[in-house]
Amino acid sequence: MTAMTRRGFLAAAGTLAAAAATSACGAGGGGGGGAGGNSLTWWDHQNQLQKAKAEIFAKFAKSPGGVPVQYTYYNPAKMGQALQLAKQSDQLPDIRTNAGLNLPAAALVASGWARPLELSDEAQARVEDSLIEGLHVFDGKTYAFPIFSHQVYVAVPWFNTELVGRAGLDPEAPPKTYDEFRAAARKAQDAAGGDAYGWVWNIGMPNRLGEQLHDMAQAAGFAGGNGVRYETGEFAFHADEYLDVIEFLVSLRQDKVLVPGANSWLDDVARARWTAGVAAYYFDGPWCPGVALKDTPEFGEKLGVGPILVPEAGATVATYHPPQAGDYWLSPTTKHAAAANALLSDHFTTEEYSLQVAGTMSQPPRDISVVERSEAHPAYKKLIGWFQESVFLAPDPIAGNKDMKQVLIETKPVRPTLGDIVQGALTGDVTDVRAALTKLSSESAKQRDQAIAAAKSKGAQVSLDDYAFPNWKPRKDYLKPMYEQR
Repeated sequence: MTAMTRRGFLAAAGTLAAAAATSACGAGGGGGGGAGGNSLTWWDHQNQLQKAKAEIFAKFAKSPGGVPVQYTYYNPAKMGQALQLAKQSDQLPDIRTNAGLNLPAAALVASGWARPLELSDEAQARVEDSLIEGLHVFDGKTYAFPIFSHQVYVAVPWFNTELVGRAGLDPEAPPKTYDEFRAAARKAQDAAGGDAYGWVWNIGMPNRLGEQLHDMAQAAGFAGGNGVRYETGEFAFHADEYLDVIEFLVSLRQDKVLVPGANSWLDDVARARWTAGVAAYYFDGPWCPGVALKDTPEFGEKLGVGPILVPEAGATVATYHPPQAGDYWLSPTTKHAAAANALLSDHFTTEEYSLQVAGTMSQPPRDISVVERSEAHPAYKKLIGWFQESVFLAPDPIAGNKDMKQVLIETKPVRPTLGDIVQGALTGDVTDVRAALTKLSSESAKQRDQAIAAAKSKGAQVSLDDYAFPNWKPRKDYLKPMYEQR
């Protein structure tokens, strides 16, 4: 676990106290860690899924063997500290997500952050084909399962159709290229006559910026993920595709279409300002309408969406996403394991839950086919259609060699991260972007070599070859049999 400073401890303590004052879904006392009582405690960062979970929790509380559930929502930027404080004080919630911890699942399991699930046979069968040793399963025991599909990217150009239309732009023909977007943002801003800007972004969230940059680099043609080329396994953050994306983003700042003050904004602030009309365009994940329309349902009449941007006209979009990580984790200190497993088994592994996820316009559900018959906004359904056409299953080293979990445990974060560099480029603190990206590639490779060596010293059968997938092909899913064929 990352060490916590005194300032971080006090900040987390304040966050934890504030969370304790929030309303709960269901009645009863606390249930996790040292809380005791006859209810389950549940923490997560899934703002847009709160209504669906509230309905499930109410139903579960009235069912035979069910108990009330106390639910707490955290912004993902703040949840990590709250979880660290809770673990230190032996007050982890019964069930949680891992947002903000910034550690791989293998490291969290090894550090005592979770205990295995005991799903019903029916539930286990429903999720079995999405489970991977070293990601969801450890030593043959299931610790978590994904509730979302891998067919997703998080760099989505959402827009205000009213502001776009006022500028004479066609909401049904959104920008597809960098140049088209720059022109549209300038035109929307000019047409607003000082009442709105062209673009806003959550620049105060470097982790999110990094995720979005990876997606945009793939759409620009980068044949890899998270800065690593699929075929060779080499780090290439300094590739032209990454540099081109960052230069495009910086050009928007230079064009003065970026909302002043956005350099420190988290997504909830940036999104709220966008729906209030401060800017025409906003980059966010597919969950954007699920959050925005919950708070401002009237904005649904103005909600528009465009595909992920590409450098040149005519480019065929392709992005790649590894198998989805597990979402809900059972804390080792829970005193209500049976109730927690029943809740997860009966309600969160089902097709019905996938349909609820789709209806809340979160990330696309594990069963992505249900989206079309959901109650989601038409813009969301359009986006999911693009995902199904253009997002492919990426290779994942741990799916090819379960011993790679030891490498993940040994890996230490390299800083500044990609998101830090993007943030610095937009604020003007990073002036030589290529040099910063080149250093990130070099330092990442060095850290990986050290992690491999440390893992091997502990008996893991791993090597650099585990990161190379020479049989990978563009616009193709990398399926389980392909790991044996490389």
